Amino acid sequence: MEKIARSFECKEWDDKGTFSGYASVFGNIDSHGDIVAKGAFDDTLAEAKRTNTLPALLWQHGMEGAMPVGRWTSMHEDDSGLHVEGKIATKTARGADVYELMKMGALNGMSIGYRATSWIMHGKNHPARRTLKAVKLFEVSIVSDPSNGLARVDAVKSHDEGARLKRALAELAAAVRA
Repeated sequence: MEKIARSFECKEWDDKGTFSGYASVFGNIDSHGDIVAKGAFDDTLAEAKRTNTLPALLWQHGMEGAMPVGRWTSMHEDDSGLHVEGKIATKTARGADVYELMKMGALNGMSIGYRATSWIMHGKNHPARRTLKAVKLFEVSIVSDPSNGLARVDAVKSHDEGARLKRALAELAAAVRA
């Protein structure tokens, strides 16, 4: 009988409400005719690091009141765009609603609230209106209809995932023992 040994770690999801995704994706044209260029968030990210304060995490750009629905725990640029990780305040009514909709996939858009500080205007023959070279980022929202169609939540963690993983590992262990 052959045996295969693999080490693995099973962590309980004690961080209910965490998620990640792209708040902005570089190089594509959004519904306002803008393209965000790589490096556009450099100043905002440098300021956030200096002040230890990330932009607000809002629901629908605060249209129902600017109270945050959570907080950003990480924000950085990579080759694809502005990657973010956040934690939803699941013990608030709005946070619980947002998180439940995110878990089921009904709410998966992200959108940025910003002021452009440097840009290139394009002429009539260019498909985009302008390319944003630098922006002052004020907030990143969970939204139902993002301006940048590629700006999406890509992972939502929950206690349910930990329970499913534990069940799967127990079934695997039972099958190996059998």
